[in-house]
Amino acid sequence: MDTTVNRVHYFHADASGLGGSLMRPVNSIVPLVAPLSLSPAGGHGSANADGDGFPLKGIISFKSAYTQVSGNLSPKPNHGWTTLVTAVVEGLNVLNVVTADRVVAQASTEHPLQGYDPTVTFLGTEFDGLKIGGCSVTVALNLNICDQGAPGTYPEVPCMDDPGFLRRVAEQYSRINNPETGAVPQWISQRYAWNADQIAAKGSVLCSVVNGVSGEFAGSHFGHICDVPNFGRIFLGELLVDCKSYQLTMIRLELGCLADGNLSASNIRINGNTQP
Repeated sequence: MDTTVNRVHYFHADASGLGGSLMRPVNSIVPLVAPLSLSPAGGHGSANADGDGFPLKGIISFKSAYTQVSGNLSPKPNHGWTTLVTAVVEGLNVLNVVTADRVVAQASTEHPLQGYDPTVTFLGTEFDGLKIGGCSVTVALNLNICDQGAPGTYPEVPCMDDPGFLRRVAEQYSRINNPETGAVPQWISQRYAWNADQIAAKGSVLCSVVNGVSGEFAGSHFGHICDVPNFGRIFLGELLVDCKSYQLTMIRLELGCLADGNLSASNIRINGNTQP
């Protein structure tokens, strides 16, 4: 026990490789792959999964997946409590339409010894060998979307109340609604209409660590969203931020036609709370 610290930090981090539900071609819950949670007291844990025994291999398959979580008080002077969470899926294949060699979601936070609002980084997050319909897709990452203040300093307000963060998300919404690939579908313009008052009322902000994609795949793309005919909607690097947590889903699928259902790959959530 560290007797020099008069406050208690309650760690929180969750991770999973895959999850979801299907209605067609089979009606089935997609079992969680390598699910893991961090103890409120911190520590370290990891989980691994081999795709050989996965029950839905004709629809979703993967070679391997692993997750890890850790939390501890930093040994560095004047540094606080650090949390790390990682979810990795290798050899992902969804109906031979969405494939990837490796998909990594990773986040780390540091909560201050004095104060409540953490720094956060998504360093290590990546897509490797992502393809849609057999065509290579290049992803433009923006891992700094939640940066606040100068490096080495702690935020003064929660991320979702930070004017710089809100401005970057508003710019992201603007790019989604003004693409170079054609008319914006109504469902996108409705779902990604920027409304600061509504954001404040909901208490959360939906954005992405992906600014855009490029590639010659069939379909249209709008920022981090790909709309593929006869398959469904693909959301890359989706990030949900509220006043106390960051939830990152590297691939989320809203399937329609070949299959119906919702799937997600490389999922993490990280936060924490300090008392008093």
